[in-house]
Amino acid sequence: MTANLLSRSESCDVGDALQTRPPLAEDVVRRALDLAQQGFLASEIAEMLEICLDDVDAALDALVPGGSLTIRTAMRRRLRRWRTDHGEVTWFDAEAVFGVPHAHVLRIVRAPRDQEAGVVELGEPGFLDTVLAGEECTDARAARCAQLYGFGATLQEIGDHFGVTRERIRQILTRSTPWSSTNLNAAAKSLRADRRREQESAVEAWSRANPAAPIEESVAELGLSEDQVREMLGRRRSRHESTFAESRVSTRRTEEQIIDDLRTFHAETGKQTCEAFSDWARTRGIPGHQTAAIRFGTWNEALRAAELAEVMGAPRSAFTTEELWAAVVAAVRAPDGGTTFIAVSDWLAEHSAAPSGALVRQRLRGHHAGSWVEIVTTALEVINDPGHFDPDWVEAVTAERDWDTPPAEVAPAEHIRAAIQDLGPAVTTNQYRDWARANGHPTMQTLQRRSGKTWSVMLAEAGGTPNAAKVKGRSREEVGAFLDDFLADAPAGTSAAYSAWASGSGAPSLSTVIDRFGSWSAAIGASRERSEGSEDVSA
Repeated sequence: MTANLLSRSESCDVGDALQTRPPLAEDVVRRALDLAQQGFLASEIAEMLEICLDDVDAALDALVPGGSLTIRTAMRRRLRRWRTDHGEVTWFDAEAVFGVPHAHVLRIVRAPRDQEAGVVELGEPGFLDTVLAGEECTDARAARCAQLYGFGATLQEIGDHFGVTRERIRQILTRSTPWSSTNLNAAAKSLRADRRREQESAVEAWSRANPAAPIEESVAELGLSEDQVREMLGRRRSRHESTFAESRVSTRRTEEQIIDDLRTFHAETGKQTCEAFSDWARTRGIPGHQTAAIRFGTWNEALRAAELAEVMGAPRSAFTTEELWAAVVAAVRAPDGGTTFIAVSDWLAEHSAAPSGALVRQRLRGHHAGSWVEIVTTALEVINDPGHFDPDWVEAVTAERDWDTPPAEVAPAEHIRAAIQDLGPAVTTNQYRDWARANGHPTMQTLQRRSGKTWSVMLAEAGGTPNAAKVKGRSREEVGAFLDDFLADAPAGTSAAYSAWASGSGAPSLSTVIDRFGSWSAAIGASRERSEGSEDVSA
């Protein structure tokens, strides 16, 4: 409260004055809100602060739609719930819990005054009731000084208002009222701390009961302003508001639109990675690669739908994309979870059947700056406003799961038998890789890690027919001859293409080529030099 706040006395009787009065200062508005949350009526706030009632109503309604009525209704709801939950308590006890004077507690809950407070000792419930009533003071100015000081004004502010020094106000309180300035200040400070604790508790309870709900929805429930809720949420604030400064573009795009986006991206950049697409999409205001992955199942499937070249992705984990999203949603929604990468990772680490935070970040967004923000924002939208996502996908990622009981692990041989049934007995590693990716089975590397065996041994144990052992100890010249044949068939000369070609040609493996020449580039360079030398000799 400031001196100009105490001296504000513009008339509210003339309609034209409403058009010319300057708006209330920000500190005045905050003070009015605090008084309303202590149980003061709008008319009492206007009288205490000497400002227009219409200004009080307008200021409170701007912060909490419905103004003092909404604030009092929220307080009444919490007071009655507290009394029901605690059984043996009285309304006198509520003062120290809610930081609201006892007299106002009775008025808010519409309870009869069951005990006269009188002049109560400092620290006891009802101490400020007599200050509110002013009946213990014969001097009206002294009573007003006590009320102002007991409910937020400083001695200096009160002195400025009455045109005297702060020391004079202290003397008035000590000599002309039953209360000293020290006692009044201690009582007000105690109630303020109690009020803050109760409001913080109410905000946290609302946050846990309404995960991902927008902050504006808390106002009517709590009778607090959005700024108050935002401050009291602390680190939980990120659960209830978007971390993007700009508005998000709806991800409700048709598959045809997504395919067009992918083809345009590829035509303009020549790239196929999910990180590159998200960068490109962000500059055009369209959804990033996670929308395509959600709609088509995986990023690679989205590329196939767009008839782009197949991407040789990293080995996939046993978790599906839907399971990874479900894990994030569960961690964000959990009372002991959170929205930061550390909070989500810690929550996942405590549940043995959940994926790791690193896997979630890698699979859902890739190692890309700002990617975790987008993951969390999507999870919050799925929880709170899922309307622009595919309903079946939302149902899948929000379904309850047991994150504490890992599923029984299927033996590696069972996966290989399933591949044999679809592909025949002579399954190559490349064939298994493509089949596993398309059918959601573990990679060959995963099976080897679990069993500790080579592919040929696993294939034989599963009833398959391993390829004949390749010739060992081929010289650099022999390996080079195979490379010459390969380049004649595939001039582009990529290592991935060579691996596929070698498996069906009895050629040395890629690792053998690298071992003989030091690197794939050196091997290709040597082969092309031989080819150019042969052409020169012919010429």
